[in-house]
Amino acid sequence: MDLQTALDALADYPVLCAYNANVDAIRRVDTDLEAFLGPPGESPNGRLDSRGELAAAIAATMADGSGDERAMTTAFAADLESSLTADEQRLGGQAGIMSDVLSSLGGAPVLYTYLLSERQRAQFIHADGIRFPVVEEGRLALRPLDDAPTADRTKLNWIFEFDDGDTFCGTTATDASRFIAASRPDEFDLHTPVDDHAVELGERVGCAVLSGFHSVNREYESGETFETCLDNAAAFVRAVGRNARVQVELGVTHDPDVRRRLREVVVPEADVVSLDSRELDQLRDDLGLSTRERHDHAVTRRYETLDRVRERLGVDALSFHAKSYFLATFDDGYLPPAAVKEGFDFAACVAAAKAEDGLVTGAADLGDATQFERAAEGVDAVGRLAAHLDVPSVDGAIASPGVVAVANRVVDNPASTVGIGDAVSVTSFALANAVADER
Repeated sequence: MDLQTALDALADYPVLCAYNANVDAIRRVDTDLEAFLGPPGESPNGRLDSRGELAAAIAATMADGSGDERAMTTAFAADLESSLTADEQRLGGQAGIMSDVLSSLGGAPVLYTYLLSERQRAQFIHADGIRFPVVEEGRLALRPLDDAPTADRTKLNWIFEFDDGDTFCGTTATDASRFIAASRPDEFDLHTPVDDHAVELGERVGCAVLSGFHSVNREYESGETFETCLDNAAAFVRAVGRNARVQVELGVTHDPDVRRRLREVVVPEADVVSLDSRELDQLRDDLGLSTRERHDHAVTRRYETLDRVRERLGVDALSFHAKSYFLATFDDGYLPPAAVKEGFDFAACVAAAKAEDGLVTGAADLGDATQFERAAEGVDAVGRLAAHLDVPSVDGAIASPGVVAVANRVVDNPASTVGIGDAVSVTSFALANAVADER
């Protein structure tokens, strides 16, 4: 499928995106930040509550070479907002980023989120293509985002970006990534005003991508707990899923109780779970699945881990995105392999466009992205996996029953890495569904 055909398939395709959107305050990791935070303190064991704990978390993430996220206490979030200057502010949160990317590419996303302030709404590039679900006189209505109800407060997350080789407090980054210091406002409780209309909402979209479950609080001012909030979210996923295929974004949380509840009540209601390497490793460890060393390459170990995790979770599919390739394992009841491959191919162009400029502002950006070659590391990984599975590999891609793998297009010096995984996850899933529905 060529790029224009993919864009035509995505045009006006309705996708529900919920729950998390915010404003990202982006700050490069440099000597000024090191001076502001001071020396690293103790490694945080819960919510970030001091500058020393934040410095320790950033250093640990750089040493690991992959992204991480931790919640902040309310007091420490206020301290950062009042005393630290961001290099730039940008739309953040998975649902926010996903809906804006889809709208920029001609899709028709429906976004629900909390604390939609004027400040946050101003961060959307293509708010005109996004609708917001509300209940009016007992009936579900989809309002233009510019006409959606707003809040006075803004949810603000801090994104600390670093490149491969950057140094901070004596630590050298082993790869380009970011650390997220996230706020956790009480309003984010996985309840929505449209919960009772979830079945109809599923009828009005082609598919749904639901994220932000990891952002739930353990306890709320009302006395409600994360268990009841995640139970409510599971019911919402189940209701939407009666008429639309649902993808759940796993997310990273350091609270094992939240991870277990998410795994036990929300994940079984989804058709597919999307995750990156950090999320896969955390899930594998939580399930007690040891890494088998008999395979000679990381991609074959990841494939086996994905297959074993999927079997344990009981979901139709897992969709995995690494820097150099994308990989999905699935059963016969999921999307056709050709549709999944076309989704990954399209997402590779989106990833390159977002890495090159930091933003995807429109379909024209994707044409420029095709100049970036498939990552040699990704092509090699896909080839090794094809040999391991004894399936054909063509032009850096596998599209066989139960498995699809596609080499990504990688930009050597990305303008930003924030949101690339979210853009890959939503565009690959949306296009795969649009293509399957069309056929």
